[in-house]
Amino acid sequence: MTTALIVGGDRIDGIKQVLGSYGVTRINHWSGRKAGDGKKVIPHDTDLIVLVTDWISHNFTHKIKQSAAKRGVRIVYTPNGPAALKTRLERMHEETVTEAACRKTTIHSRLMCWLTLLKTATKRLF
Repeated sequence: MTTALIVGGDRIDGIKQVLGSYGVTRINHWSGRKAGDGKKVIPHDTDLIVLVTDWISHNFTHKIKQSAAKRGVRIVYTPNGPAALKTRLERMHEETVTEAACRKTTIHSRLMCWLTLLKTATKRLF
């Protein structure tokens, strides 16, 4: 069973469908606009956090990012909408598969593999 936490957004049915297609079986949702949301603790069984960036403040985003880093939970940043989330999850999956392949190679090949990953990531930024 995989659990995701969606932070931000109001109409998240499309996002839930995309997560379901990736095997997420339990979904928690915080709107990020309620007074008590800033004091909530990420549930222990959370495997993935989806931050809907169009609907939460920078301060709340920073708090979630710090909490996730401490626990080693992956975060996907996405504007509101299932299409954008699907694209980001596909990219995340490709990077994970490629990183795993790099770990299985010899030392010299591993170095070349990581350099290729770095070049690919840099091209996506610009």
